[in-house]
Amino acid sequence: MNKKLVLVVVVLFSALFTAPARAQVEVETRPKQKVASQAPAVLDARITRLLSVLNSGDEAGIRQFVVESFSAEALKRRPVEPRVARLKDLAADGPYELLRPLAAGPDGPRALIRSKKSRETQELMLELDPHGIVSVQLEAAGPESETEADGGPKASDQEAAAATEAHVARLAASQAFSGVVLMARKGKVFFEKAYGMANEDFDVPNRLDTKFNIGSINKVFTQILVAQLAQEKKLDLDDPIAKILTELRIPSAGTITVRHLVTMSSGLGDIFGEKYQATSKENLRKLSDFVPLFADQPLLFAPGARKEYSNAGYVVLGLIVEKLTGLDYAEAVSQHVCRIAGMTDTGVYEQDAVTKNRATGYTRRVGPGRRSNIYTLPARASSAGGGYSTAHDLLRLDAALRADKLVNHEWTGWVLGDKDAKPAAQSVPGPHRGGFGFAGGSPGVNGVVEMNLTGGTTIIVLSNLDPPSAESVARRLRSWLPKD
Repeated sequence: MNKKLVLVVVVLFSALFTAPARAQVEVETRPKQKVASQAPAVLDARITRLLSVLNSGDEAGIRQFVVESFSAEALKRRPVEPRVARLKDLAADGPYELLRPLAAGPDGPRALIRSKKSRETQELMLELDPHGIVSVQLEAAGPESETEADGGPKASDQEAAAATEAHVARLAASQAFSGVVLMARKGKVFFEKAYGMANEDFDVPNRLDTKFNIGSINKVFTQILVAQLAQEKKLDLDDPIAKILTELRIPSAGTITVRHLVTMSSGLGDIFGEKYQATSKENLRKLSDFVPLFADQPLLFAPGARKEYSNAGYVVLGLIVEKLTGLDYAEAVSQHVCRIAGMTDTGVYEQDAVTKNRATGYTRRVGPGRRSNIYTLPARASSAGGGYSTAHDLLRLDAALRADKLVNHEWTGWVLGDKDAKPAAQSVPGPHRGGFGFAGGSPGVNGVVEMNLTGGTTIIVLSNLDPPSAESVARRLRSWLPKD
């Protein structure tokens, strides 16, 4: 697939590892970039130590590394424990072998590593400030550093499918993946298979129609609903919150616009954190139940000054949808997204409701061993994420977006493109071009949908394990798809 895929990753973070948005993911995947530095490759001692503590799997050792190696400013923005939790998750995907150091990047040292469990080759990078580590970043190895014989595009979809089957079967056998993988070209599926268990207590296997928690993929549903309201002239993207939600009391409601909320430039932060942990999840069933988690918090920055990940902003968008449609958010998704797209197995379900074919999420982030994620989840998901869907329903969403069924061509271009721009300014005649992707993840939750709008390929990976279980599979599949 030689068309550039712009992966817009929207991730719902849990209370266990969410931080102020500027440090939203301790170990994150980023679009591949050329490295500006031409300095010789030298192995940095901090990378050596990090790999050592990760391979030991010792929580005390990981905590000591964080305390001693991260800068004080970085720890102010994101405290020790969330960083420890995220590095523990990375350790669970190990042990790792060091392949070789790489030339230093603009922000710090880099090295090529490989998981002995998944055999995934990745670049490990440290972002530094003058006083220590700011963040640990992980991304799929690029062509110039790929060392595995099976890297690179395959000659046909059939060869890509065969490579996928061998790779994911190996991951599933080592309990590094559990879920569903689907690949299609122009809507026609050429690979689909389910792996692992939907419920380990009762030995229920995942199936192709299993409903998985999709995390922040729900944010795309919210964006579609906003686009529908804008197309119908029921709102303008530059309307302030206060114009629509007259009774909502949050900082700067008169200056934060709908566009600020969509683009995460509002200054609103997260719904997760200490208040979330202290709140009974039973009491989080309506969007309004989430408002006290952030309403009294000061803005992180002036609206429009910059962008930082904001689940709170998407809760407010959901409240706007409810106000202007007269429906609660779950019903708005059902009527105005699922019904139109033909998605019959998708919904914003209550956690304690009986829902057939729903997978249980399993995480290593809430105690020793692998456990159910039930106590990390609100009683009902929000417009920021946490609904459920199947691989085939998400393929139907893909088809509906490509065909402009949910909104007109201009507004579909907005959903799939630059949300800072006016829809008319970026629309083009004919099919949409380029690439679009969206993902979600939290403890026991990881899902990815990648759409090549030019070549017509689709990759869908849903997992009921911790990130990056689905994301790492999707990265490998993307590299194997034949060039368009």
